[in-house]
Amino acid sequence: MISTLSAFSFNPDSPLIYGLYGAVVVFVVAMSLYYIVRSLRRAKALKMDMGKIKKVITTSVTFSILPAIGIGIGVVTLIGSIGIALPAIRLSVIGSLQYETMMADGAASAIAGSMNEFLNGTITPQDFVTIATVMTIPIVTGPAVVLILYRKFQPKVQMLSAKTTSTSGGGINIGDMLFEVVFIGMILGYLAMSLTTIASGSGYLDSYYNFIAIVIAALCMYVFDLLINKAGWKWLDSFSTPFSMLIAMAVVAVISYFSYENGWPLTPDPDEVAAVVSALM
Repeated sequence: MISTLSAFSFNPDSPLIYGLYGAVVVFVVAMSLYYIVRSLRRAKALKMDMGKIKKVITTSVTFSILPAIGIGIGVVTLIGSIGIALPAIRLSVIGSLQYETMMADGAASAIAGSMNEFLNGTITPQDFVTIATVMTIPIVTGPAVVLILYRKFQPKVQMLSAKTTSTSGGGINIGDMLFEVVFIGMILGYLAMSLTTIASGSGYLDSYYNFIAIVIAALCMYVFDLLINKAGWKWLDSFSTPFSMLIAMAVVAVISYFSYENGWPLTPDPDEVAAVVSALM
């Protein structure tokens, strides 16, 4: 059966896969609308501050729309290997740009030796299913654990969130601190990946894009923090992180554009690089 399937040409952008993508989008949108309506009704019943509710909604929308630009770039990145529909499904639900591209590259390397060799070949149904499985199954474990064990650890999380670092009060909330630590750890993970690529002596210019984006985003966050605390731009508080991400991606996009426009090689000659470094030193 498998050998029979391999004999036929396979199209990763077949109407069936697009139909599955449409079904996923409809389900996710319907579920989102259902829960936001239920949540608003419950908030009104509890007489919660609607100003805070609107701020939460605004922040959530911002963190959904602006990163979608990066997700769109990720879809374009993966089109050459597995088509449009599968990356769109993965990245539009619970996918992560860094995770999906890393998993797709790892699976392609295992199948053909490298992503370049994989792209030069012909994708088979087995290859497509392998990449789809590697991209999908591991990331499902997070929601699955929450679905099964949430009721058990929710009381402990609530108790931990109510505590502060000072027993007499006035300290830092432990729940907020844990969130910040996890967020910083994620950023440091991306930074470590970019530094590893640089340390490996990669000759690809685009290997430095992650590092450039992190540095630009950090500088933007510093400027935004000054504007919020020194200039009183409180409205910027909810948008500082997504704006930093957007500016960093724009800077990298401009660098990438001019590298092609002006003929900068994406794989610079090592001797030329050494000569430039020597001249700068």
